[in-house]
Amino acid sequence: MNTWLRVLTLLVAAAILQSSIFTELRIDGMGVELLLLISILSGYHGGPIRGAHVSFWTGLVNDCVVASPLGIHALIYPVIAVAVSNLEERFINEKRIIRAFGVALAVATGVLLTAAVGHIFGEKTFNTNSLPETAIIAGVMTTFFSKPFSRIVNWTVSSGMPQDVETHLAGSSR
Repeated sequence: MNTWLRVLTLLVAAAILQSSIFTELRIDGMGVELLLLISILSGYHGGPIRGAHVSFWTGLVNDCVVASPLGIHALIYPVIAVAVSNLEERFINEKRIIRAFGVALAVATGVLLTAAVGHIFGEKTFNTNSLPETAIIAGVMTTFFSKPFSRIVNWTVSSGMPQDVETHLAGSSR
């Protein structure tokens, strides 16, 4: 199957899950950021270039799902994916708890950056008094779903990669 067809299928399924099931799982008004998780994992598994491409489209899909101006998430998600891709080589042999903390930190950073960019463009979706707590809650909740989605995103974004890159990824015990 073509890589971009896999990505399209993943994004449509994630948008449906994000707007249906994951809207019901909320703590203190914050839920699972599934599309942000897909952006983070696409940077982790696909590298900086492929991760940025997938994350841009993931951001646009997220802008269509939530009531935000088109392009705010598409500005933030590729930056997060490239940052995660550049940091993953440093933490490749770390324990699972360190990687889980990294996912939670990346999600919290994505929520904070999205709120900051939204504030710049006049969007008032987040209560700024509780924004750090909201970002932490989103990071922790999203981390619980990272393991099953990691395998799915790996299968989606790593297809069609050159053989030496696939060998490198397989050797990193992801």
